[in-house]
Amino acid sequence: MLYSLTKPFAKIALGIYFRKIYLTNREAVPKDKPVILAVNHPTAFIEPCILSCWLDRPLSFIARGDLYLNKFFVRKLYDWYRLVPVFRLDDAGYGHLKSNYNSFDRCFDALAQKRVLMILAEGRTKHEKRLRPIMKGTARIVFGTLEKHGDLNIHIVPVGVNYTDSDSFRREVMIDFGEPIRASEYSELYRESPPKAVNQLTTEIGKRLAERVIHIADPKDDDLVEKLLEMKRSERTEKIFPSYVPDRRPLQEEMAIARWVNALDPAEKAALQKRTDKYFLNLRKYGLSDKGLMDHVTYSLKSAMFLGIGWVPYMIGYFLNFLPLKLGDTLGSRLAGRIEFRAALSIVFSAFAYLIYWFIWLAAALVVRQTWLFAMLALIPMLGFFAILYRDVDKRWKACQRASLLEDEELEALVKLRDEVGLPDIDQGFAQK
Repeated sequence: MLYSLTKPFAKIALGIYFRKIYLTNREAVPKDKPVILAVNHPTAFIEPCILSCWLDRPLSFIARGDLYLNKFFVRKLYDWYRLVPVFRLDDAGYGHLKSNYNSFDRCFDALAQKRVLMILAEGRTKHEKRLRPIMKGTARIVFGTLEKHGDLNIHIVPVGVNYTDSDSFRREVMIDFGEPIRASEYSELYRESPPKAVNQLTTEIGKRLAERVIHIADPKDDDLVEKLLEMKRSERTEKIFPSYVPDRRPLQEEMAIARWVNALDPAEKAALQKRTDKYFLNLRKYGLSDKGLMDHVTYSLKSAMFLGIGWVPYMIGYFLNFLPLKLGDTLGSRLAGRIEFRAALSIVFSAFAYLIYWFIWLAAALVVRQTWLFAMLALIPMLGFFAILYRDVDKRWKACQRASLLEDEELEALVKLRDEVGLPDIDQGFAQK
């Protein structure tokens, strides 16, 4: 019940935190069959939250078990939100490893009931743009279910989750569902050789995930690829609405950039790094962003008039909504031990703080019984959302304004440096490789 009650609020919170949510090929998830979603794991628990909100079928999740220990309220939350605790040696010690037998049984039974089970297939979370080795746990749960319940028609759906920057407010997330892997295709092999079947299925899951995850092979190339991705994003034209978009093109472009860099030989890569660094160094010299340079022609008196007219409702919305959101973000930042947890905790704390804040206004309205207070219950979130959109437009407009103030010769020099970087032509088939 709590799962269903909080789902709409979580969807609103995620739609506010992320400027765009690209969710593609959802139809790959079978409707009336037992399903395992094998998902990569770049953040603490944002991936399960997004999939819970935008998939029609309710999800069960495998989650770390050490948080489950000796905490009554946490155990209740696990039950309410369909979380199955799994205990790792370095988190819970030897004493709790036997508890995993019960956890795995719960997974087997969930699949026997034709439910959707989400497994973070890499095992551990890491804030990076690369696919790490796939753990064998997903395959073992598949075959464990078949051993206990017979030849169920289990489908394993690979799901790639990619963030432009999960730790930054109003960025993008790109989620792509792959075609299902049928467990029945490995049943005969499992009867002949269980270890071989587990290895082959794990390899296939990794292969399918690699087709939908931005993967920078060498961590030393992270900075270079991030700069190139920033340039590619600047070339995209996007509307403010809708925030949810079923478009795979942005993910294809970003995967293509990473693959291009991965394929370069050391000399070519060094030359590319030098050209890219030179371009971004000159951008910083003028206090510019790549997006501002690319869109500098959009700076206009008309845009300035719009921002001027909207400034008063923006300020009202900002001050009426600032306190709970700032409180939630501060708590998330202070309590997160690692960067992978910061955004997730900030979203959760901000959402709860905002609900409490809104209910305080509701209580005040019920006590005072003034019409304007009841009107504020609707106006506060509306003005708050307007303030967020205004902030997006204002930030983009100011970046364009700075670029438009440059002399023509300076603009031409910067554009020339940008062209010299030499981004690959995605339309020439690079995105399909």
